[in-house]
Amino acid sequence: MGDDYNTRYITQYDDTDATLPRHVTNEDVNNIITKAEKVIQDLQKTASALQDQMEVERLNQSSLTLEEEEDDVERDDDVVFANSYVDLGKVDTVGFDYDYTLVTYTNELLELIYDMALKRLVEEKQYPSEMLDAGLKFDPNFSIRGLAVDRETGWICHLSYTHKVAVAWEGRTKLSRQRLMDEYSGKRALNPTLRKKRLKPLNDLFSMAECCLIADTVQFFKDMNIPFCPRNAVVDILGVIGSTHISGDFHRIVAQHPE
Repeated sequence: MGDDYNTRYITQYDDTDATLPRHVTNEDVNNIITKAEKVIQDLQKTASALQDQMEVERLNQSSLTLEEEEDDVERDDDVVFANSYVDLGKVDTVGFDYDYTLVTYTNELLELIYDMALKRLVEEKQYPSEMLDAGLKFDPNFSIRGLAVDRETGWICHLSYTHKVAVAWEGRTKLSRQRLMDEYSGKRALNPTLRKKRLKPLNDLFSMAECCLIADTVQFFKDMNIPFCPRNAVVDILGVIGSTHISGDFHRIVAQHPE
């Protein structure tokens, strides 16, 4: 086929001009090749123009001075960004979430939520009164949003982007990889149904206090050699955090002392 092909085609392909080889005798084939060649050349021109435009925009962006960038940041504070798929012209009412949207909070508030929930845990759930004198305090360096608590074990878990349990703490003790493998069937991963059942995301304001109080309660029981059911402890702590929220007690304190 090689010799026959060479006698019928003249290879003059140039990828810079997108010039395709022509058939020696068949003009119908050549007409099709000419049309294809034009399409390719048009695409190349369009791509080249877009690259030039992007390069110009990049150079313009990089030429911004530090003062101009600071001005942009200041102006952005007054700009409301919306999803481009939302037609705001058809929206009658716009609502804003209170927490971290209209109001920002300090660590002092998280400490207050933690302390109030701990007190409820002792007074309402009959947990050891010694917990109130054990120096348990909210730790902003331990608790972050984005973690999850395993309802079955009471472990505080950090999930990877593939939803595997990458790291976990039992109380304030970081667990070994082998413990994770043993608990999660050797893969450290749960199927979606089981993950939804066992893992509760800790992703809002109250979750940070929940995370810290769960870990501290588990650690207290371990240190004191008190037998306990992790699942019940998690349920109780989530319950007292919820009660603290619903009661409005800490809202009234904050209203009295907004500073």
